[in-house]
Amino acid sequence: MNEDMKVVQTSLSGEEYKALREALAKKGMSIKEGLREAAINVISQELKLDSGDPFLSRKSSKGSGLGDLSDKHDRYLYVKKK
Repeated sequence: MNEDMKVVQTSLSGEEYKALREALAKKGMSIKEGLREAAINVISQELKLDSGDPFLSRKSSKGSGLGDLSDKHDRYLYVKKK
């Protein structure tokens, strides 16, 4: 085993284990392979950036003219104007 690899242990109910084993068998995967793939998928989903997020698409400016921008930036970015 690679020295950077860590061993992770968990518990599943009998039903969860059986369902997991059957699902992975259909894909020709071992439980070890399937759990590793699941962990990688969870990590990639959690770290995925939303390209539609206004914070990522706005250009920077030297001054907004809004005296409360540092306190209320989420409101200015995410609340729709009426």
